[in-house]
Amino acid sequence: MKTKKGANILSASLGYWEKLAEEYYLRQVNAPESPLKSLIQIGVAVGAINMILCTIMKEYGAAFACLLACCMLLAANFLRLYNREIVAKWLVIISFNAGVMIVSYCVGLRSGVYMYFFPVIFAMIFLIDTKITKELVISEIATIACFGFTFIIAPYATTNTSLSGLEYIYNFRINLAISLVLTGLVAYSILKTLNKKEEDLLGEKSLGDTIFNTSLDAIFIIDLESQLIADCNKRAIELFGINTKKGMFSTPITELLGEAAATRLKAFSPANFTSHSPWFGNMEFSAKDETPIYAYTNIVLFEHQRRRYAKISILDITEVRIAEVETLKAKERAERAAKVKSRFLSNMSHELRTPLNAIIGSTNILHQESHLESQRQMLDVLKHSSEHMLELVNDILDYSKLEADKMELNNVPFNLSELLLKIVGLFKSPVTNKNLSLKYDFEAVKGYVVMGDEMRLHQVLNNLLSNAIKFTEEGMVMVQVQVLMKRSSNITMRFSVKDSGIGIAPEKLHRIFDKFYQTDAETTRKYGGSGLGLAISQYIVQKMGGEMKVESTPGQGSTFSFTITMPIEATKYSYIEEPVEKFEDLQGVRILVAEDNPVNMMIVKRFLAKWNAEVVEAVNGLEALGHFSNQKFDLLLVDLEMPELDGAGVVSRIRKMGSAVPIIAFTAAVYDHMQADLIDKGFNDFIPKPFRPDDLREKIIHYVNRFRVKIA
Repeated sequence: MKTKKGANILSASLGYWEKLAEEYYLRQVNAPESPLKSLIQIGVAVGAINMILCTIMKEYGAAFACLLACCMLLAANFLRLYNREIVAKWLVIISFNAGVMIVSYCVGLRSGVYMYFFPVIFAMIFLIDTKITKELVISEIATIACFGFTFIIAPYATTNTSLSGLEYIYNFRINLAISLVLTGLVAYSILKTLNKKEEDLLGEKSLGDTIFNTSLDAIFIIDLESQLIADCNKRAIELFGINTKKGMFSTPITELLGEAAATRLKAFSPANFTSHSPWFGNMEFSAKDETPIYAYTNIVLFEHQRRRYAKISILDITEVRIAEVETLKAKERAERAAKVKSRFLSNMSHELRTPLNAIIGSTNILHQESHLESQRQMLDVLKHSSEHMLELVNDILDYSKLEADKMELNNVPFNLSELLLKIVGLFKSPVTNKNLSLKYDFEAVKGYVVMGDEMRLHQVLNNLLSNAIKFTEEGMVMVQVQVLMKRSSNITMRFSVKDSGIGIAPEKLHRIFDKFYQTDAETTRKYGGSGLGLAISQYIVQKMGGEMKVESTPGQGSTFSFTITMPIEATKYSYIEEPVEKFEDLQGVRILVAEDNPVNMMIVKRFLAKWNAEVVEAVNGLEALGHFSNQKFDLLLVDLEMPELDGAGVVSRIRKMGSAVPIIAFTAAVYDHMQADLIDKGFNDFIPKPFRPDDLREKIIHYVNRFRVKIA
């Protein structure tokens, strides 16, 4: 049992040493070449030779010292392989010096062993470094000290009487020869190392020069003490238009780089030179021919041979700067053009809408008053044409916003089901005239007050319904709103308008939302239209966060739909809605109308008179203020553009008086963020010209009711 256990221990021990030997061999093979390795090999060889010579001379103490030195050198090689280079280096130095000193003491100075100190002195340089360092000085002093100490303690010859003079002579000659060979080898190795280091330095310098001269930055080296240019690269010569590099040297900074660069460099004080951070920023320079150079510049400080220098790197961004300036100019031109275009469209809108207001208003008055049956057809044509023209004007204005992507949506609360019923009500007459069936289903959203742009949603549904009725000759048109998801704060709905009209061919569906596109020329001739309605509707729906879709079969009809999510403001059912109207017409309602256009004044007065309202006229802002100061009114209709004092000025002064009387802007102007802007100025709402009589009447009733309830 003990024998088996001993065998296992022996086997494990042999395995461990075998593994260690294999690892040592692999490290020895894979270790990079180094001067230390060569010195260890030479030292072991010399130690072995001296051990043999000492044995022949029967100087066994010296032979043992040589053997010990060889072991120390092998131990140093082992440490080197295991990344203990510094310890190995000092172990080699100790083994060399101690070995020579002990052998010299044992065999005497007559044998010439001390001559090994000479190659050792050279070897220290080779072993440590070619530079004068603290480590090199210490090792050289130690070696010379050992050399001197050897001459002090070592005898001239040993007391071994068995050695003849001839043996000493041969021993001296052998040691001298080996020492000379070693000195030559070490000297050769030192020269070889120096040559290699010189080649490496030249290679590094060449690489540095290549990087320096191929840089896209113009680089200057500035002597901070003399404020002169010490060096520059090829790009600097090209950028500043200098003929030769020598023309740059010893040139003052101000002469080439200007006062700004010199001032910047002078700011780097010598007191805290090392703590300065690099500076970077944009600077302007001038080439030799006075060409301006716009550059991104950085300045880095450094020291070389106890002198302070600065490296200035200049990246030419002249083309980028010019492009930026041109871009800014182009942007300014575009903005000016956009403002001019916006002003032109606003003016044209005002100029077109003002006569349209007169035409549409007069037509509505004639329609509502008694007329000959033979005149009815002409009045219908007049009404249809004027309303069609108004739609075209609106489409063109909306298209300009779409093109510039400047359409902004309002975010105000409105009753969704009331809006839908109002839209359907507008199309009852056209549907009846074409003997169509109009169906609608808004039950799912009944009573919801949502946040959004009521006018734009009205516009989208108005376009879809108008198209559905236009392209349907028989059958039905259906409007439906489905609730897809309801949360506590918002509601997701699908709006759809379905018809049984002519439909759209499958190959044309992908272009149906393109601007100015209609399916074919025959459709355009037969049904008319600008081709902008669906494009504008799609744009508005996208601004609301949805996407317009269409499904259609030729000859069977089309379904246009879109899904949007709107925040819920409240839920108001009919039994808790606004107070019931206290009057059917405007009997007893006093309204101040501020309007400078006599035709528009005549039109609005005729409608208000038909509704039994009491009207007071004002043809400018100051007159309107005078009437308001002396009389009481239930509501004001105020034009924005008036002489003496505009509508905004009138409202501002009235609100400063502390009055909460409802004021409705009565205007043909159209501009961005109009509703929000008017509310900020103190208006309650606005009626665009041309106006729909029913819209005007409903808004008057709504705001007068609220005002009377508030002051009651």
